[in-house]
Order: sequence, then structure tokens, then C-alpha cells
Amino acid sequence: MNKNDVQQYIKKLDDLSTTPALLEKVLSLFEDDTKSIEDLINVISYDPAMAERVLKVANSTFFAHSGQINNIHQAVLFLGLERIKAIAVCMSILNIFPAHGSFHVENLWLHSYEVALLSSMLSESISITQPQECFLAGLLHDIGRIIFYTMDHKQFLTIETTDTMLEQELAIFECTHAEAGAWFAEEANLPSSIVTTIKYHHLPSQAPDKIGIVSLVSLAEALSRMFSPRIEDDGIWTREHDALLLEFSLSQNDLRTIGERFTEAHGDIEKAFSQLGS
Repeated sequence: MNKNDVQQYIKKLDDLSTTPALLEKVLSLFEDDTKSIEDLINVISYDPAMAERVLKVANSTFFAHSGQINNIHQAVLFLGLERIKAIAVCMSILNIFPAHGSFHVENLWLHSYEVALLSSMLSESISITQPQECFLAGLLHDIGRIIFYTMDHKQFLTIETTDTMLEQELAIFECTHAEAGAWFAEEANLPSSIVTTIKYHHLPSQAPDKIGIVSLVSLAEALSRMFSPRIEDDGIWTREHDALLLEFSLSQNDLRTIGERFTEAHGDIEKAFSQLGS
């Protein structure tokens, strides 16, 4: 297998029978600034499963609500248009790929959602980019791993999430999951900042544009393993993350505060998305 095979597979994803028509509708919300809140509500309401999951997120204690939001309109008003768009996009994309075998796609989704939350928290603290943009980038940062999994799940399962993970991917696919994810994001016409973040989230110092969102998502992924380790995550801490802590003047007390807030939300995250991969 080579990287051309990966690129061709990505180009053909729209033709797969498992690709929901809903994905195209959700992605169009990012491409057309004239789309309104009502357009978003209509798209989400079209899929009862998605609507139910959005309501679960809105009612989680992380967002300071518990059972008070009863419909999609309330959820959009409470969580905000951009955050709901991000959740809808990620749900649509991940629902393309079914789970089977010993690898649980729902756990990868949980990891991605945790990274999204941590990215938002970091963005609120550091104020170098928009929390909503970080949220979407965090949700989609590991989409390349889903692509590898669906292309060849047996080979994918041989890759260990160690310091040599990217080298293992190159040996099998001739590209990393970060590169594959960026190609997918380009095909989906997602914003260039999201494409760049997906491509460089393991190597933020190599990002050509040096945009803050890349660093925040990379740091959030490393923190996710610290706060919520799971077999499926790949948040490997490196020297780059030590440098980012210094760059952003984040102390151990700051990390402890973020970790406590994250832990409070963790139970609700598990409940809200435990069915995503089924």
C-alpha cells in the first residue's frame, strides 16, 4: 500500500454506499455564510440520532446544564452556532465508518471530543484563537486514523501508539494519519486552518503558518492522555509540549485547574457518546 492508494481512497469516499447524504448538507453550512440558524436546525433535525446526541451534549454538566434543554433550537442558542456546527460535522463524518473488531471507534470519538473540550479550555485561557475553531479542529484532528482503519483494519491494528507511531504508519501507508486527515479535510472543503491543524497536530513546530490553533490542539491531545488515558488515544507527550507550556506560560497549577474542570465533565462525555460507534 502507498500514499497514492490513500489519496485515491479519500477521493472516492463520497461514492461509498455508507456515506450519509447528511454529511454534504452539514459541510455546506461551513461553505455558505448565508446559512442561518434555522438551516442548521433543519439539517440536524433531519437525523433523529444526531438530534438526540446534540441534546445530550447541550445538557451535559460541562456546559452547566442538566436536562433543561429540550429541543435543537434551544441547544443551538445555548451552545452557539459554531459549536453545534462542529459537533454535527464530526458526527456526520465518524458515522461513515462502522466499528468492528477489537478497535472501538466510539472510544476514538470520545478521545476526539475530549481533545475538542481541552482545546476550547486552553483557547479561553490563552486567548490566541477562537474557542469554536479549536473545538472543530480538536474534533477532527484524528480523522486520518479512521481512514487508515477502514482501508485496512488489520494493518492498522498492528500500529502501536508509542513514540514511533508515525514511523509505523509511514512504513505501512507511506503517509501519517495526520497527512491523510488533512487530505480528507481538503476534499471536504473545510477551512484551511483546520486542514493545517490536522496535518501538524503531532509536529506543531513544523506548521508553515505558525497559527496558534495547531499548538493548542497538539497540547490538548497530549493533555488528554494525561487526564483520560485510553488504549485508542495517541496523545504522546514530547519535548514540543514542554516548549508549548513555556511559550504559553502555563504552570502546573493551571494544568491542575484545567484537569479538574475536565474531570467534572468526563462522566457526561462518556454517557453522551457511548453509543456513537454502535
